Amino acid sequence: MVDKSKSKLILLEYTILTYFILFFLNLIYVNIMVTRPDTLYLSDVMLWIHLFFMISGYIYIKYFQRLKDVQFVVSIYRYILLLMLMLHIVYFISVYLQSFLLIDETLIIIRDKILRGNPALILDFSNVNYTTLSYVTGLLQGINSPLMLLFLTLWTTRLYYTSNRIQQIEEIPKKYDHFLFPFAIPVFWLLLVISSFLSINLLTIRYDALQSLEMFVSIIFFIISLIGFLVSYAWYKRKNVPSKPSQMTSLHRFLALLLLPLIILSVLLLTYHVLTSFQTYRIYSVSVSIGIILILGLLHLRLKRLD
Repeated sequence: MVDKSKSKLILLEYTILTYFILFFLNLIYVNIMVTRPDTLYLSDVMLWIHLFFMISGYIYIKYFQRLKDVQFVVSIYRYILLLMLMLHIVYFISVYLQSFLLIDETLIIIRDKILRGNPALILDFSNVNYTTLSYVTGLLQGINSPLMLLFLTLWTTRLYYTSNRIQQIEEIPKKYDHFLFPFAIPVFWLLLVISSFLSINLLTIRYDALQSLEMFVSIIFFIISLIGFLVSYAWYKRKNVPSKPSQMTSLHRFLALLLLPLIILSVLLLTYHVLTSFQTYRIYSVSVSIGIILILGLLHLRLKRLD
């Protein structure tokens, strides 16, 4: 557990604030300063997800600094940084795929509609192509540029490797009984990761407004599930080694708290699929996820009573 009196986390606080400002300015630029198509893409969803995580991280740090009951565990922080790196990579891939798709469509229009098509429509299709290419140019500028994303990735990597330098409270490790580390907990967290991943719409990168909202919720759902699995697996591996009391308690409490946003997100996804008349297979994976979350809730409740 981090020592509040010695560790101010100023670097982390200002890093998150800088990330938020950069992504927020990019959101304004891509949606207001650049003429864009009506369709939403995966990169738009990933941009909103970055903003969501930056806001959540900043609020958590402020709560940690001001409230005594809020604890900051370095191991959890390192897993979150790894997932942030994953978000940067997925964001870069989504921007690349979107740019490639739009440029490829423009080439097809030039070939089929302009060079081989009706000469009377050349001006109309040229206007369409100009708008599309202007958007691609704007998309690859600013925070979306490969150079900027590379810088963000390198800085996040630096935060990960320097996280062990954060001052922590000195505690005497204790050996806990094996029954306090049930194997079922990481197993069910792994099953939740699989079912939450299957709840993501993997068949397209273009969405309308409602579909983009579904993607936002489902990706957040998957990311939180993945964080839960990584933490639960790290927690389970401690059954054979002495652990710090605060770390043992904090990890389990963190896992239990994750179940609250997970059940809310899964219910939102299930409601979406019900309102859209059960159109996709994803309703089954969401339903399975709800069942797994309830089982995990019972397991964590039982473990809390034992502890």
